[in-house]
This record gives sequence, C-alpha cells and structure tokens, in this order.
Amino acid sequence: MKKNYAGVITGDLVGSTEVTESARREGLEAVQQCFAAFTGDSSGEIYRGDAFQLYTTSPDKLLFMALKLRLSLIERGLDARLSMAVAEAEDRELPVRIANNSEAFTLSGRLLDGMKSQRFAFAADEESFSGDVGMMVGFLDDQISQVTAKMAQALVLWMDNPSLQHAALAEKLGISRSAFTRVINRANYGRVDDALKWYVYRIKRYQES
Repeated sequence: MKKNYAGVITGDLVGSTEVTESARREGLEAVQQCFAAFTGDSSGEIYRGDAFQLYTTSPDKLLFMALKLRLSLIERGLDARLSMAVAEAEDRELPVRIANNSEAFTLSGRLLDGMKSQRFAFAADEESFSGDVGMMVGFLDDQISQVTAKMAQALVLWMDNPSLQHAALAEKLGISRSAFTRVINRANYGRVDDALKWYVYRIKRYQES
C-alpha cells in the first residue's frame, strides 16, 4: 500500500507586539497572500492574532513554502519563527486547525515551542531524515537571517519565476540587470537554490524508504 505524507509549518511573527498595528496587519496579509499562491494541495490559516499554520500533502514543497513565507516578511521589515515538520499521514483531508491526522502537526507545534533565537527549525518522524534536513535548515537559517529587505524582494521574485533570466527579473523590479544580479548574488541565491534542490532529493529518499 502506498504511504501518504504530510508537511506542516507552524509559525508566528517575531516581535509583533513591538511593531505598529499597520505593520503587523501588512505582515499577516503577506502570509495570507503566500497561502493563496501555494497550490491546491495545501491549506493555511492565521489564528491567535499573529500565529499561523500551513498543511500540505506535498511535503517536498515544504522548504520552498517556508522560505517564501519568511522572505515575504523580511521584504516588509518583519520576520517569523517557522517550524517545519514532515510525517506519514492518514489518507483524509480536514481543515488545518482540526486536521491532526498527521504526526507532523504534533512535531511542528512542539518544535515551535522550543525555538528561541532560531527562525527555521525542522523535524520528521524518521531520525536520519530529521537530522539531515535539520542541520541544513540551521545553516540556511543563518544565511537568510543576513538578508536585507531588498535581497528578500529579489529572492522572492526569482523563486516565483525560476525560468526567467536576470534581465527579465530586473525589468519586473524596475532596475538594471546588473543591479539585480548584484543584489541576488549578495543574497547567495545559488546556495538557496542548492538547498531547495537538495531537500527535494532528500525527501524522495525518505518517502521511498
């Protein structure tokens, strides 16, 4: 019998009580826009004011989703703690808040509760997979924490349009190609791309085991 897997991201805005109400609302709107942009195999909701959760039946997309969520917030001068988890799931669909049909919900929530200075964290129901991805996510966390709003904007545009050349991406931002290339190179987009590709490769090994 084919196994089913789920991915969950549980997150909350960082320092939401220290920003203006308009800034907080803008951040939550950015989160909602990300939810709407993700494909039909995922569902997300915002709750408790500044907390949110995303459920997907395509856990191979989980890191991409987490990156886009965080970069979309950094682009607006905000940030979030994002706890990612992957686990085997039952073959049924329920709304996110009551869809505790996967250990991924438990793992993600528990992991978020233990996060302090981290902004990315990862757990899974298989130890070696959890350890491998958790280590990579830790390095990626350090890199993304150095990204400026301008870099985040360029990275999000590149992630949303992977087939476009730098010249076309630069045109969308209204800047020169050379300026766009400088910004996205400073953001180490090559390493981000490598991380995304490695994650997809590693999760396929996990699902086939």
